[in-house]
Amino acid sequence: MAAEIDDVALAHTATFAGGVPPRGSGLSGSTASTELAEGLRLGHFRIEKKLGAGGMGEVYLATDLALDRPVAIKVLPEASVSGIARDRLIREARAQARIQHPNVAHIYFIGEEAGRLYFAMELLAGQTLAERASRGPMSIEEALATIRAAALGLREAHRAGFTHRDVKPSNLMTDAHGTVKVLDFGLVAAAPTAEISDGPVEQTSLGGTPLYMAPEQARGDAIDLRSDIYALGATLYHLVSGRPPFTADTIAGLASLHATAARPVLPRKGHPRTAIAAIDPLIARMMAADPAERFASYDELVRELDLVSTQHTRPAGAWVRTVAAAIDFMIPSLLLALISIPFGGINLGGDMIFAITFAYCTFTLARWGTTAGKALLELEVIAVATTKRPSLARAFVRELAMYGPVILITTVDQHLASTPLKIATVIIVAAPVLAMFHAAWRVPGKRSPWDRIAGTQVRYRSSHRQDAALLP
Repeated sequence: MAAEIDDVALAHTATFAGGVPPRGSGLSGSTASTELAEGLRLGHFRIEKKLGAGGMGEVYLATDLALDRPVAIKVLPEASVSGIARDRLIREARAQARIQHPNVAHIYFIGEEAGRLYFAMELLAGQTLAERASRGPMSIEEALATIRAAALGLREAHRAGFTHRDVKPSNLMTDAHGTVKVLDFGLVAAAPTAEISDGPVEQTSLGGTPLYMAPEQARGDAIDLRSDIYALGATLYHLVSGRPPFTADTIAGLASLHATAARPVLPRKGHPRTAIAAIDPLIARMMAADPAERFASYDELVRELDLVSTQHTRPAGAWVRTVAAAIDFMIPSLLLALISIPFGGINLGGDMIFAITFAYCTFTLARWGTTAGKALLELEVIAVATTKRPSLARAFVRELAMYGPVILITTVDQHLASTPLKIATVIIVAAPVLAMFHAAWRVPGKRSPWDRIAGTQVRYRSSHRQDAALLP
């Protein structure tokens, strides 16, 4: 198995659009090459200036003379026109060319001129995440949005049958329009056939960057999309904390830490406590040492990223939920009062009102994902596992966990009135309100106890939904 360990394994650096370090970085590699002169023609491309160089190629700014547009040209050094380097460049170009997605850098052309193998790709004027991270930690929302976009690009690569194998901050770039692009498919591992494969892919070479590499990839075992998800989790940790999750003096030491060490807890560094509490378990799952404990698909990962992001999911706070619950409680009471007027009025006990409210909320949540009170305040209830409205069973469990104790204590209080029971009634009735305030201040996603029991969440409705991105 050939080794293709990245030359920035132990020193994190930035890259330009072509996936190579900029000039002056000290990481230009050992392969000698002659710099292309300005004005030189490679096919229908004219070289303008050199942008960067690395061990696997040089990147130039060029003009596409056929379409009169600027492009980036990646050129293989003359000394590497045969063998592994040539195969890698061709593999990189073909892989990227097959992936048509806004979050993947586009390849325009591959060719050979005067013994030089090259390919042309879109020119990305922006910064890599390595450059952005070098200035300090990102906000959690910015980091989540960035990783979400990268996950969508990697999902498209997986659909085309590819595993990237080198996900890291310097291979993710934000262009001038703020769009995140996945770069450098030079280490891509492809399924054995043209058909999309969800199974593991055997590694024909050991490649990647140990700072972000999944344990199974470092061992040379078969890999799949979960290896890229691990590297994406390590990248997310770096963006939020300002440093990689593990550092060591040797590649072997890094591989050992990724395989056996407990991942460091995210430092707060000014981030809200509830936001850190929400994102830390997410990263822990992405970076689980056992691939079976990670997200099994990019759709599942994107849903979880949306749940912890206030850009996509804005959890409802205590005040608005209390008002919505009060409206829901009053609706059955008012309707029953209106219906009973012709019959001289019906005196219903508190336990009956709570029971009717329980039934009404259960069925409306299962049918529409909201209630009258929540709809008036633009709220909805979702099942966390699917981000859709809860099933009847899940809605039943949720409402039972919230109203069950109240119905029980009010029923007992009516039949066995005593001071201790009256005190207990007040405490039980007030408990949901107190639980919602506690959740709003301390619990990730502002999920109350009954929401955590039922696996649900109350959030504001949003026109910013991107559920269409999750469709096959």
